Amino acid sequence: MMHDAMLRILWQLARDCPAGLCISLLCLSSSLASVDICQQPTEYSYLSIAYYNHDEAAIASGIGQTNQQNYNFDLLFKLNESWAFGVGHRYDILSIDPIELQTNGHLHTLFFPLHNQIKSVGKSFRFSIAPALSVSSNIMNDPGEYTADAFKLLAALDWSRNLSDRTTLRYGVCGDSRFGSYEIYPSISIVWQPHADWTIELGFPTTRLTYQLSKNINSSLRIAPDGNEWHVKNEDMEKRSQLVYEAALVEWAFHWQVHEYFTVTASVGRQFHNRYDVTLLDDSQVRLTSDSVTRIGAALAWRF
Repeated sequence: MMHDAMLRILWQLARDCPAGLCISLLCLSSSLASVDICQQPTEYSYLSIAYYNHDEAAIASGIGQTNQQNYNFDLLFKLNESWAFGVGHRYDILSIDPIELQTNGHLHTLFFPLHNQIKSVGKSFRFSIAPALSVSSNIMNDPGEYTADAFKLLAALDWSRNLSDRTTLRYGVCGDSRFGSYEIYPSISIVWQPHADWTIELGFPTTRLTYQLSKNINSSLRIAPDGNEWHVKNEDMEKRSQLVYEAALVEWAFHWQVHEYFTVTASVGRQFHNRYDVTLLDDSQVRLTSDSVTRIGAALAWRF
């Protein structure tokens, strides 16, 4: 697993940045990767879509290459200062040529996050939960095929405390599949704003450096795990298995608030330590590793 050297960033307002802009850019850029309800939710309702395209990557044994595309959708409704709920969808297309997988490589994760946050002077507590269905497309289209293996319960407990005007400590417990297989693990981060335009967050499992270029533009660099797990079946629905993907991501993103309620994000990233636990068409189970790969992404977000 990838629990070594992973650090985390937690967003914080830059003094010259409007609150809505900073929150949307930092939180939305995080939510548009793997399913992540451990990240602090936004302070308002929003709708976002994103697309990521990966270059081809050679499999380490030289038997083929991988190719991936990701389509993401997020909708969050902010009910009041304490409660928010929403829906998200991750659609991943994975091909490993010329290897024939048991699944068709069209993978879906549908989840329904619910957040409750309690704030007081200098500190806060948040509880988040999200039932999730993570399956191949043939199962997704046939509710009669849903089993316990297709569902996960994503959850987070998060405490935050201001250590000074420029430093915040955040810690908690998360449960999700960002490391590949579902795991429950501790999270901790410290946020430091040495200058009005800079925010540095260090911790586990994600790290982020953010720079505010202007009132409506900022840029961020983050390091994070980027994996998932799906319950899959073959075409005639007679055989089933789990498909697990693991990777570590380094990504630079550029966020531009075109309008008060509309934000555009462009990103380029590099994924390392790519691993795939898959079942092949002949029922053999294998672990494949591939070379590091570059991905580019684009996202649109509407605040309402």
